Amino acid sequence: MGRRLVVQSDDVLVVGGLELDAGVLRAMLKTNKRLLWAFLREGDDVRPVAYSEAQVIWLTDKDLERRELPSAV
Repeated sequence: MGRRLVVQSDDVLVVGGLELDAGVLRAMLKTNKRLLWAFLREGDDVRPVAYSEAQVIWLTDKDLERRELPSAV
């Protein structure tokens, strides 16, 4: 069974050789902001990049519902 870890704000979490700053992790887990996170590799480093609603198109399940049949082509 794995251990349960409490990560403090100034900690660095090392997972599989990758280091993740606790401040970045905390920002990723905020539920009051809609951000899409991408992870870009630069040499041996992996850098998280956040994209806001101004940079991406957000779709929900409701956006994908069809209210009418498609036109015959």
